[in-house]
Amino acid sequence: MAGGNAYEKLHVEAGQKGDFVNMLEHLNLPPKVVKFLKKNLRTIIIAILVIVVCSLAWAVYNVYKEKKINNSSSSLASALREPDATRQSALQKVVAQFPDTDSARWARAGLAHIDLKNGKFKNAAEQYEKIKAEIKPSNPLYYLVSYGLAQAQEAAGEYDESLKGYQALSETDGYRGIGLLGMARIYEIKGKPNQALSAYEQYMATQDGGNTNDPERAIVSEKIGRLKAKQ
Repeated sequence: MAGGNAYEKLHVEAGQKGDFVNMLEHLNLPPKVVKFLKKNLRTIIIAILVIVVCSLAWAVYNVYKEKKINNSSSSLASALREPDATRQSALQKVVAQFPDTDSARWARAGLAHIDLKNGKFKNAAEQYEKIKAEIKPSNPLYYLVSYGLAQAQEAAGEYDESLKGYQALSETDGYRGIGLLGMARIYEIKGKPNQALSAYEQYMATQDGGNTNDPERAIVSEKIGRLKAKQ
């Protein structure tokens, strides 16, 4: 019957077997090795075919994966360039077309930021939490999401949770100032002026050598003076 299983066609003609045996003898292999190869010729050929097929499949998958990453990155960049009126729908398309990619996570973070901006604080916090649970601290998105989550929790009045987030950020290079300012705000809200003053002073210490005309520094300096005056 034509068209049977490909593996069933792996029949080696007698003449071909003789050629193969002669080749093995020319290689001066040990008799036990020659005997093993002759006995397991069919199995060896099948194993080689499997390895070749798997290698080709892996190569094709890598090409597909790289193309998917490039396309998702391009789509995300285009979505972020959209005006405010259409950016949300463009980001949603990235999430739908390229799920489980880093670009989709960045798009979801962008959607959470839009929710935060529009006053949908709980929705934003939920999205930030989901993204954070999917990635590791080594991912550049991790601390940006952590900051967004702390902001959303603060805006929603979840001050204890927000404070934990800002404390973690205050211990992270590149986010120390942001974390300290957030802590200071929460301490003021919670009626803890001494802790707020300490956080503001630590913030100012991180700004040594910075721009003395920075409006943020001026605001913090004013708050430090006001808190000291109440002591």
